[in-house]
Amino acid sequence: MNHYTRFLFCFLGLVSFLSLSYAQEIAEKPTETNLISDKAKESTVRLVGFSKRGSELGLGGGTGFFVAPDKIATNFHVAAGVTGLMTAKLSHKETVWLVEGVVAYDIAYDIAILKITGEGTPLSLGDSDILQVGEPVFLVGFPGKYKVTEGVIEKIREDDKRFRTTAEAYPGNSGSPVLNSKAEVIGIHYGHDPGNSPVNAIKALLAGDTSTESFMQWWKRNDIRAYVYFEQGKQKYYDEDAKGAINDFNQAIELTPNDAKIYKFRAKSKVKLEDYQAAIDDYNQVIKLNPDDASAYKERAEAKRKLSNHASAIDDYNQAIQLNPKDAFAYRASADAKRKSGDNAGAIEDYNQAIKLNPEDAEAYKNRGKAKVELGDDVGAIEDYSQALKLHPQDFFTYDDRADIKQKLGDYSGAIEDYDQALKKLLEDGSFTYQTYTEHGLTTTTITPDDSYTYYVYNSRGWAKRRQGDHTGAIEDFTRAIQLKPEDTYAYNNRGWTKREQGDHTGAMEDFTRAIELKPDDAYGYKNRAGLKHELGDHAGAVDDYNQVIKLDPEDAVAYQFRGHSKQALGQQEAAEIDFQKAKELESAQ
Repeated sequence: MNHYTRFLFCFLGLVSFLSLSYAQEIAEKPTETNLISDKAKESTVRLVGFSKRGSELGLGGGTGFFVAPDKIATNFHVAAGVTGLMTAKLSHKETVWLVEGVVAYDIAYDIAILKITGEGTPLSLGDSDILQVGEPVFLVGFPGKYKVTEGVIEKIREDDKRFRTTAEAYPGNSGSPVLNSKAEVIGIHYGHDPGNSPVNAIKALLAGDTSTESFMQWWKRNDIRAYVYFEQGKQKYYDEDAKGAINDFNQAIELTPNDAKIYKFRAKSKVKLEDYQAAIDDYNQVIKLNPDDASAYKERAEAKRKLSNHASAIDDYNQAIQLNPKDAFAYRASADAKRKSGDNAGAIEDYNQAIKLNPEDAEAYKNRGKAKVELGDDVGAIEDYSQALKLHPQDFFTYDDRADIKQKLGDYSGAIEDYDQALKKLLEDGSFTYQTYTEHGLTTTTITPDDSYTYYVYNSRGWAKRRQGDHTGAIEDFTRAIQLKPEDTYAYNNRGWTKREQGDHTGAMEDFTRAIELKPDDAYGYKNRAGLKHELGDHAGAVDDYNQVIKLDPEDAVAYQFRGHSKQALGQQEAAEIDFQKAKELESAQ
């Protein structure tokens, strides 16, 4: 017995052992499902073969079904994922067929037609051109045990007749036949949305060249090798290995230089590495190869926005909208770009359209509120923020945004309530996680009670309390902010002002001095301390601090004006007049 024969017997034994562990499911099902199951069982096979991921060798495969006595249809990715011997076996019989090679394939539809040794019972092939939404369907395959799930057709794409069903699918269903009530094949399941390719694509392959190519020869084809590199690259991309992904995509592009989807994934990988211009170059190639790809325009626009090229990004969003006028995301993204470029009126128009297309989009309401703030429509902004909170009541940021506008309008109690809600949600939950969708995927950010953004909220609530006259509460908030960021001067200056108003001049002086120590090149701290010194009668000390303010900011008219008052209090009338005159000159020049 030669080495190959011994290997073959071992392999067949392994397959038989695996088949025994997956006995046929005998759960009761409706009569129609039982009939479909019994008929499909005679033609639906488990495909098993060795596969290699990285340096690890294991078993791979999926489901297939007879479309001719000696031919089995499965997914292209199932065939391409096997690196050695492949077998096919029914769930209830001991016969094991060896797969000789590939007869035909269609990468776009994810279909491969395999040639086997021996013969089986083919399923009848229906007509996918006459499918209708709501039509009952049955998905047959091997997600572990032989299993049939039922559902209905949910959606049919106009351009390529791919369709989505409500039938539940599992890992292992790749290559499963989708049957109608007559047990005719109407499609083949491949996984991601919409999930099923039309049976007429299988018929087209069967009508073409049916010569068999061995796996060893087939795997040498450029498009097959490119596919393997592409799939490896995608896996690395999703595993956050963007550099490794790019290396694989480079290999794939060298083999198939006109495949738009490879350029697109390489662009995505470059975006992850923040190499935005290189990503744009790849998106240019995607669009050159496929000018009707709306998502490519949106993704290129995202990269342009990262480079602050908002005008060009808006052009891309407009192109995407022309290709798909019902794309709510494109309208919102265009609106965001317009808002960033200062065109708030144009942004509001796009937000209006985004909300019309998707009235559940809380982010669109929130961002439209921001645009209204820029145009002075504070009342309209509050309405939008309120609607956003109805849709997404856990949004920490929207409470904070609405609070800021309420404070601006003098509604300090309302502002404090919103700041309270923001902090309550954050402190009770221990963190706030928000997700932002872009064309490159989902970005998740988490805010914690110790985050710098929380520092900002404490400062803002402190301001509202101070303006409401609650100096004690304000000082507590500013103190909490200082605990969060003890090296930042903003909260020290805020607390210093509040202590000064409360009459705690010593505490105020300490806070202003600490702010100056932390940031000696910031004129604001000197100005605050100078004002307090003047109030306490330390006019010489006030002049010293105003000198420092003017040194740091020679265009500060207020500093000249108040230094003049301090000099006047010291009897330096002539010097004071010079400062008053300088203040007037600066004010008139502004």
